[in-house]
Amino acid sequence: MSRASNISVVIASIVGAPFIDECLHSLAQQASICSAEVIVVACGTTEYAARIAGKFPWVRVIHRAGRETVPDLRRHGVDEANGEIVAIIEEHCVAAPDWLQQTMQAHEDGDFAVVGGPVVACNYSRLRDWVVYFCEYNNYLPPWQEGGTHDLGSANIAYARNLLMKYNDLLGAGYWEAGLHPVLMTDGVRFHAAAQMVVYHRGPFNFGYYLRQRYWFSRAFAGARGLPPSRKAIYVLASPILPLLLFARLALRVWNKHCRVDKFIWSIPLLIPVLVVYVAGELVGYLAGPGDALLKVE
Repeated sequence: MSRASNISVVIASIVGAPFIDECLHSLAQQASICSAEVIVVACGTTEYAARIAGKFPWVRVIHRAGRETVPDLRRHGVDEANGEIVAIIEEHCVAAPDWLQQTMQAHEDGDFAVVGGPVVACNYSRLRDWVVYFCEYNNYLPPWQEGGTHDLGSANIAYARNLLMKYNDLLGAGYWEAGLHPVLMTDGVRFHAAAQMVVYHRGPFNFGYYLRQRYWFSRAFAGARGLPPSRKAIYVLASPILPLLLFARLALRVWNKHCRVDKFIWSIPLLIPVLVVYVAGELVGYLAGPGDALLKVE
Protein backbone atom coordinates (compact mmCIF):
# COMPACT_ATOMS: atom_id res chain seq x y z
CA MET A 1 0.00 0.00 0.00
CA SER A 2 1.34 3.41 -0.92
CA ARG A 3 2.34 5.80 1.82
CA ALA A 4 -0.09 8.24 0.22
CA SER A 5 -3.06 6.46 1.85
CA ASN A 6 -5.14 9.02 3.70
CA ILE A 7 -6.77 6.49 6.01
CA SER A 8 -5.71 3.19 7.55
CA VAL A 9 -8.09 0.75 9.22
CA VAL A 10 -6.65 -1.33 12.07
CA ILE A 11 -8.40 -4.49 13.27
CA ALA A 12 -7.11 -6.61 16.14
CA SER A 13 -8.08 -10.23 15.55
CA ILE A 14 -8.05 -12.95 18.20
CA VAL A 15 -11.45 -14.65 17.88
CA GLY A 16 -11.17 -15.22 14.14
CA ALA A 17 -13.78 -16.64 11.78
CA PRO A 18 -16.57 -15.95 11.10
CA PHE A 19 -16.20 -12.52 12.75
CA ILE A 20 -13.04 -11.28 11.05
CA ASP A 21 -14.25 -12.55 7.66
CA GLU A 22 -17.57 -10.71 7.94
CA CYS A 23 -15.81 -7.55 9.11
CA LEU A 24 -13.43 -7.61 6.15
CA HIS A 25 -16.19 -8.38 3.65
CA SER A 26 -17.96 -5.22 4.86
CA LEU A 27 -14.83 -3.16 4.17
CA ALA A 28 -13.76 -4.57 0.81
CA GLN A 29 -15.62 -2.31 -1.62
CA GLN A 30 -15.36 0.90 0.36
CA ALA A 31 -11.66 0.37 1.06
CA SER A 32 -11.09 0.15 -2.70
CA ILE A 33 -13.16 3.27 -3.37
CA CYS A 34 -11.42 5.27 -0.63
CA SER A 35 -7.93 3.85 -1.36
CA ALA A 36 -7.79 2.83 2.28
CA GLU A 37 -5.12 0.67 3.83
CA VAL A 38 -6.64 -2.19 5.89
CA ILE A 39 -4.41 -3.82 8.50
CA VAL A 40 -5.34 -6.96 10.44
CA VAL A 41 -3.10 -7.71 13.39
CA ALA A 42 -3.67 -11.46 13.70
CA CYS A 43 -2.85 -13.06 17.04
CA GLY A 44 -2.35 -16.82 16.84
CA THR A 45 -0.81 -19.42 14.60
CA THR A 46 1.02 -18.79 11.35
CA GLU A 47 -1.74 -20.73 9.59
CA TYR A 48 -4.38 -18.36 10.97
CA ALA A 49 -2.57 -15.29 9.65
CA ALA A 50 -1.90 -17.01 6.31
CA ARG A 51 -5.58 -17.88 5.91
CA ILE A 52 -6.59 -14.22 6.25
CA ALA A 53 -3.85 -13.12 3.84
CA GLY A 54 -4.88 -15.76 1.31
CA LYS A 55 -8.61 -15.07 1.46
CA PHE A 56 -8.24 -11.27 1.55
CA PRO A 57 -5.15 -10.44 -0.55
CA TRP A 58 -5.91 -6.71 -0.38
CA VAL A 59 -5.46 -6.77 3.41
CA ARG A 60 -2.12 -6.22 5.08
CA VAL A 61 -1.71 -8.91 7.74
CA ILE A 62 0.64 -8.47 10.69
CA HIS A 63 1.20 -11.77 12.51
CA ARG A 64 1.73 -11.88 16.27
CA ALA A 65 2.44 -15.42 17.42
CA GLY A 66 2.33 -14.86 21.18
CA ARG A 67 -0.85 -14.05 23.08
CA GLU A 68 -1.16 -10.26 23.35
CA THR A 69 -3.87 -7.92 24.53
CA VAL A 70 -6.27 -6.23 22.13
CA PRO A 71 -4.76 -2.77 22.89
CA ASP A 72 -1.27 -4.13 22.20
CA LEU A 73 -2.41 -5.62 18.90
CA ARG A 74 -3.94 -2.31 17.91
CA ARG A 75 -0.72 -0.52 18.88
CA HIS A 76 1.23 -2.72 16.47
CA GLY A 77 -1.23 -1.78 13.73
CA VAL A 78 -0.96 1.92 14.52
CA ASP A 79 2.85 1.70 14.42
CA GLU A 80 2.69 0.19 10.92
CA ALA A 81 -0.14 2.35 9.55
CA ASN A 82 0.59 4.73 6.68
CA GLY A 83 -2.61 6.80 6.74
CA GLU A 84 -2.98 10.25 8.23
CA ILE A 85 -6.13 8.92 9.88
CA VAL A 86 -6.25 5.61 11.78
CA ALA A 87 -9.72 4.08 12.10
CA ILE A 88 -10.40 1.28 14.57
CA ILE A 89 -13.20 -1.25 14.24
CA GLU A 90 -13.75 -4.40 16.33
CA GLU A 91 -13.61 -7.72 14.54
CA HIS A 92 -17.03 -8.41 16.12
CA CYS A 93 -18.50 -5.56 14.05
CA VAL A 94 -19.27 -4.93 10.40
CA ALA A 95 -19.02 -1.49 8.83
CA ALA A 96 -21.90 0.34 7.20
CA PRO A 97 -21.31 0.68 3.42
CA ASP A 98 -20.25 4.33 3.77
CA TRP A 99 -18.33 3.99 7.05
CA LEU A 100 -14.96 4.99 5.65
CA GLN A 101 -16.41 7.88 3.68
CA GLN A 102 -18.22 9.18 6.76
CA THR A 103 -15.10 8.76 8.88
CA MET A 104 -12.96 10.75 6.48
CA GLN A 105 -15.65 13.40 6.09
CA ALA A 106 -15.95 13.84 9.86
CA HIS A 107 -12.22 14.51 10.10
CA GLU A 108 -12.31 16.94 7.19
CA ASP A 109 -15.34 18.90 8.42
CA GLY A 110 -13.82 20.17 11.63
CA ASP A 111 -10.70 20.50 13.72
CA PHE A 112 -11.20 17.13 15.40
CA ALA A 113 -8.39 14.75 16.30
CA VAL A 114 -10.79 12.00 17.42
CA VAL A 115 -14.15 11.09 15.88
CA GLY A 116 -16.44 8.15 16.56
CA GLY A 117 -19.91 6.87 15.91
CA PRO A 118 -22.68 4.63 17.23
CA VAL A 119 -22.75 0.85 17.43
CA VAL A 120 -25.99 -0.54 16.00
CA ALA A 121 -27.47 -3.98 16.68
CA CYS A 122 -27.76 -6.52 13.84
CA ASN A 123 -31.33 -7.49 14.81
CA TYR A 124 -30.23 -10.66 16.59
CA SER A 125 -32.48 -13.69 16.77
CA ARG A 126 -31.29 -14.78 20.25
CA LEU A 127 -31.81 -12.95 23.54
CA ARG A 128 -28.28 -13.67 24.73
CA ASP A 129 -26.92 -11.59 21.85
CA TRP A 130 -29.16 -8.68 22.80
CA VAL A 131 -27.77 -8.98 26.34
CA VAL A 132 -24.22 -8.67 25.01
CA TYR A 133 -25.21 -5.66 22.92
CA PHE A 134 -26.98 -3.79 25.71
CA CYS A 135 -24.24 -4.47 28.25
CA GLU A 136 -21.23 -3.77 26.04
CA TYR A 137 -22.47 -0.89 23.92
CA ASN A 138 -25.11 0.93 25.96
CA ASN A 139 -22.98 4.11 25.88
CA TYR A 140 -23.01 4.00 22.10
CA LEU A 141 -26.63 3.17 21.26
CA PRO A 142 -28.22 4.97 18.32
CA PRO A 143 -29.49 7.52 17.56
CA TRP A 144 -26.64 9.99 18.07
CA GLN A 145 -26.55 13.75 17.96
CA GLU A 146 -23.75 15.29 15.95
CA GLY A 147 -21.33 17.34 18.02
CA GLY A 148 -18.76 17.44 20.78
CA THR A 149 -18.59 14.58 23.25
CA HIS A 150 -16.36 13.03 25.87
CA ASP A 151 -17.43 9.41 25.39
CA LEU A 152 -16.40 7.48 22.28
CA GLY A 153 -15.84 3.73 22.18
CA SER A 154 -12.96 1.87 20.57
CA ALA A 155 -15.31 -0.37 18.56
CA ASN A 156 -15.93 2.53 16.16
CA ILE A 157 -13.42 5.37 16.32
CA ALA A 158 -10.82 7.18 14.23
CA TYR A 159 -7.82 9.24 15.31
CA ALA A 160 -5.31 11.50 13.66
CA ARG A 161 -2.29 9.20 13.51
CA ASN A 162 0.14 11.92 14.60
CA LEU A 163 -1.93 12.26 17.79
CA LEU A 164 -1.72 8.54 18.54
CA MET A 165 2.02 8.55 18.01
CA LYS A 166 2.39 11.33 20.58
CA TYR A 167 0.74 9.04 23.13
CA ASN A 168 2.27 5.79 21.88
CA ASP A 169 3.34 4.76 25.37
CA LEU A 170 -0.33 4.57 26.42
CA LEU A 171 -1.61 2.50 23.50
CA GLY A 172 -0.69 -0.87 24.99
CA ALA A 173 -1.36 0.05 28.61
CA GLY A 174 -5.04 -0.96 28.70
CA TYR A 175 -8.35 -0.31 27.03
CA TRP A 176 -8.23 3.12 25.49
CA GLU A 177 -11.53 4.26 27.02
CA ALA A 178 -9.98 3.81 30.48
CA GLY A 179 -6.38 4.82 29.82
CA LEU A 180 -5.80 6.86 26.67
CA HIS A 181 -9.04 8.83 26.39
CA PRO A 182 -9.00 10.45 29.86
CA VAL A 183 -5.44 11.67 29.21
CA LEU A 184 -6.40 13.05 25.80
CA MET A 185 -9.36 14.93 27.29
CA THR A 186 -7.23 16.32 30.12
CA ASP A 187 -4.80 17.58 27.49
CA GLY A 188 -7.61 19.38 25.65
CA VAL A 189 -8.01 17.04 22.67
CA ARG A 190 -11.42 17.50 21.01
CA PHE A 191 -13.69 14.47 20.60
CA HIS A 192 -16.49 14.58 18.03
CA ALA A 193 -19.59 12.38 17.71
CA ALA A 194 -20.24 11.58 14.04
CA ALA A 195 -23.82 10.33 13.85
CA GLN A 196 -23.48 8.85 10.35
CA MET A 197 -20.29 6.91 11.12
CA VAL A 198 -22.02 3.59 11.83
CA VAL A 199 -20.90 0.05 12.59
CA TYR A 200 -23.09 -2.96 13.36
CA HIS A 201 -22.33 -5.35 16.18
CA ARG A 202 -22.59 -9.05 15.27
CA GLY A 203 -23.48 -12.17 17.27
CA PRO A 204 -23.68 -14.97 18.17
CA PHE A 205 -21.99 -15.51 21.52
CA ASN A 206 -22.27 -18.41 23.94
CA PHE A 207 -23.67 -17.05 27.21
CA GLY A 208 -21.11 -18.81 29.43
CA TYR A 209 -18.29 -17.52 27.23
CA TYR A 210 -19.66 -14.01 27.47
CA LEU A 211 -19.90 -14.13 31.28
CA ARG A 212 -16.23 -15.06 31.48
CA GLN A 213 -15.29 -12.33 29.01
CA ARG A 214 -17.36 -9.79 30.94
CA TYR A 215 -15.52 -10.66 34.17
CA TRP A 216 -12.06 -10.38 32.59
CA PHE A 217 -12.90 -7.15 30.79
CA SER A 218 -14.34 -5.55 33.96
CA ARG A 219 -11.30 -6.53 36.01
CA ALA A 220 -8.91 -5.22 33.35
CA PHE A 221 -10.87 -1.98 32.96
CA ALA A 222 -11.00 -1.30 36.71
CA GLY A 223 -7.36 -2.20 37.19
CA ALA A 224 -6.32 0.29 34.50
CA ARG A 225 -8.29 3.26 35.84
CA GLY A 226 -5.90 4.21 38.62
CA LEU A 227 -8.58 5.49 41.01
CA PRO A 228 -7.47 6.92 44.38
CA PRO A 229 -7.96 4.66 47.44
CA SER A 230 -10.91 6.73 48.67
CA ARG A 231 -12.92 6.08 45.48
CA LYS A 232 -11.99 2.40 45.52
CA ALA A 233 -13.27 2.18 49.11
CA ILE A 234 -16.58 3.75 48.07
CA TYR A 235 -16.91 1.19 45.27
CA VAL A 236 -16.25 -1.70 47.67
CA LEU A 237 -18.83 -0.44 50.17
CA ALA A 238 -21.43 0.18 47.48
CA SER A 239 -20.82 -3.07 45.58
CA PRO A 240 -23.87 -4.95 47.01
CA ILE A 241 -26.26 -2.45 45.42
CA LEU A 242 -24.24 -1.62 42.30
CA PRO A 243 -25.87 -4.25 40.06
CA LEU A 244 -29.25 -2.58 40.68
CA LEU A 245 -27.81 0.88 40.06
CA LEU A 246 -26.17 -0.31 36.84
CA PHE A 247 -29.43 -1.87 35.72
CA ALA A 248 -31.29 1.39 36.39
CA ARG A 249 -28.72 3.38 34.40
CA LEU A 250 -28.82 0.89 31.56
CA ALA A 251 -32.62 0.90 31.45
CA LEU A 252 -32.67 4.70 31.44
CA ARG A 253 -30.26 4.87 28.51
CA VAL A 254 -32.28 2.39 26.49
CA TRP A 255 -35.51 4.22 27.30
CA ASN A 256 -34.13 7.67 26.51
CA LYS A 257 -32.79 6.44 23.18
CA HIS A 258 -35.95 4.43 22.42
CA CYS A 259 -33.52 1.75 21.29
CA ARG A 260 -35.23 -1.66 21.10
CA VAL A 261 -36.98 -1.33 24.43
CA ASP A 262 -38.93 -4.51 23.69
CA LYS A 263 -35.75 -6.58 23.38
CA PHE A 264 -34.34 -4.98 26.51
CA ILE A 265 -37.38 -6.02 28.56
CA TRP A 266 -37.18 -9.60 27.31
CA SER A 267 -33.45 -9.65 28.11
CA ILE A 268 -33.80 -8.71 31.80
CA PRO A 269 -33.52 -12.27 33.24
CA LEU A 270 -30.16 -12.69 31.52
CA LEU A 271 -29.01 -9.14 32.19
CA ILE A 272 -29.03 -9.53 35.97
CA PRO A 273 -26.31 -12.24 36.21
CA VAL A 274 -24.21 -10.32 33.70
CA LEU A 275 -24.36 -7.17 35.83
CA VAL A 276 -23.44 -9.15 38.95
CA VAL A 277 -20.37 -10.52 37.13
CA TYR A 278 -19.63 -6.99 35.87
CA VAL A 279 -19.47 -5.67 39.45
CA ALA A 280 -17.49 -8.67 40.67
CA GLY A 281 -14.87 -8.15 37.98
CA GLU A 282 -14.49 -4.45 38.78
CA LEU A 283 -14.34 -5.19 42.51
CA VAL A 284 -11.45 -7.62 42.05
CA GLY A 285 -9.76 -5.18 39.67
CA TYR A 286 -9.87 -2.36 42.21
CA LEU A 287 -8.74 -4.53 45.10
CA ALA A 288 -6.14 -6.76 43.42
CA GLY A 289 -5.32 -4.98 40.18
CA PRO A 290 -5.83 -6.25 36.64
CA GLY A 291 -3.51 -9.24 36.87
CA ASP A 292 -3.43 -10.95 33.47
CA ALA A 293 -7.12 -10.24 32.83
CA LEU A 294 -6.46 -8.19 29.70
CA LEU A 295 -4.69 -11.10 28.08
CA LYS A 296 -7.87 -13.17 28.47
CA VAL A 297 -10.13 -10.63 26.78
CA GLU A 298 -10.91 -11.49 23.15
